[in-house]
Amino acid sequence: MTQHFCLSATACVGLALSASSFSPFPSPAVSVGASQGEVTGEHQFVTHTIATELAAGYQPVLVDLNRDKRPDVIGLSTRLDELAWYENPGWQKHILTTGLSRAINLAAHDIDEDGIPELAVAHEFGTSHENSLGILSLLTHQGDPTRPWHMREIDRTPTVHRLRWADIDGTGRKVLINAPLVGAAASAPEYRDAVPLFWYRANDWSRQLVTDSGQGVVHGLLVKPWQDPDRDAVFTASFTGVHVHRFIDGQWIRNRVTSGDPSNWPRSGSSEIEVGHLGNQTFLTTIEPWHGDQVVVYRENDGTWIRQVIDTIDSGHTIVTADFDRDGRDEIVTGGRGETRSLYLYTATDPDGVTWSRQVMDDGDMSPSGCAVEDLNGDARLDLVCIGGGTANLKWYENITP
Repeated sequence: MTQHFCLSATACVGLALSASSFSPFPSPAVSVGASQGEVTGEHQFVTHTIATELAAGYQPVLVDLNRDKRPDVIGLSTRLDELAWYENPGWQKHILTTGLSRAINLAAHDIDEDGIPELAVAHEFGTSHENSLGILSLLTHQGDPTRPWHMREIDRTPTVHRLRWADIDGTGRKVLINAPLVGAAASAPEYRDAVPLFWYRANDWSRQLVTDSGQGVVHGLLVKPWQDPDRDAVFTASFTGVHVHRFIDGQWIRNRVTSGDPSNWPRSGSSEIEVGHLGNQTFLTTIEPWHGDQVVVYRENDGTWIRQVIDTIDSGHTIVTADFDRDGRDEIVTGGRGETRSLYLYTATDPDGVTWSRQVMDDGDMSPSGCAVEDLNGDARLDLVCIGGGTANLKWYENITP
């Protein structure tokens, strides 16, 4: 079942000010079994369970770990002391390392160009400097990627929360971006303090500063090209909105794209950020505010980004864009990980992305903390993998859309 909504930008902005329990949609009757099922509608998916018992599942990473040209799946959980990967296509489990505590994020990149990536992992996480060692480590394989990997410590930055690799200068030599959650003096519920953003070159691992101008909680981190297709930009989502950081002529330039939710601090700003395209038109999509209930789309009009709240969800924590039906226009996937556990796909129903329809992908059996997109089976269709925090599971949504 699909419903159309947001008939105008004004109407959509009005939704942002309404009660958090409001949703413009009924609950579509789409159910998916715990192990396998089919999602029907405009976009079609077959659902496969890769793993269960992933307590506080937080992040899936899709990357080829054994040189067979198939993306494998890493499932990171904050409450497990082990980190494992699942081999595509049979999903056999292999242990990367044990003894981890409070692992929170991972980023993969083949530093030595041997065909198997190195893995940067953030662990010993906490939401304040007092309870977070904030260890950044590097995992490297020892010849056989199915055997435990070697781990060495790279740095310590309290509340290290998000990691991404970025080609910031267009050379192909990626650097590691490290985004701590809060500043040294921050405390709940206001979290008022400056938050740094760091970067490292893999040849010496010396910590360098992107900016120290973040404020409040810096929750979302995205790496994608912006204005220059040949190099990556670094996006952050925080209490002060969405900022883009670009490395130009040897220095970092920071600009605010949007201020996010206009509510008073600490319910202001943005939590997650993603970039999508409708043909040649770029849009931004966010979860607002921090761990918020608003799915927001920003469209550019004469240099101004128009804010539209297109739906409300229950505690959003991840958002991705992808062209699942290969029509040159991206869809949006997000969901709620609160009491109402859900996974939704949104499709623009007009050329400019003013109106969107919603399709239920998973109703009750996925509380998405993180989702990622890749073609897992080589059929030229982009698939979706999500990990559930409350549902403690890892699922592959195989795209079979004609």
